[in-house]
Amino acid sequence: MTHRSELTEIAQRWAIRVADPAFDDWDALTAWLEADPTHLAAYEAAVDGELWADRALRSEPKT
Repeated sequence: MTHRSELTEIAQRWAIRVADPAFDDWDALTAWLEADPTHLAAYEAAVDGELWADRALRSEPKT
């Protein structure tokens, strides 16, 4: 079972990847979305929520 914070992070990573014009891994995204009903809700929240992306892109990389 995936914890909520882990699921949110995975969904956010998918949202970032899909936003890339070069993204072409639609089969993997579809498989992930269909694997569990909670995945779609998490993905939709990630796509809709822009604040997390802005914070992530502005934060300094962890070393």
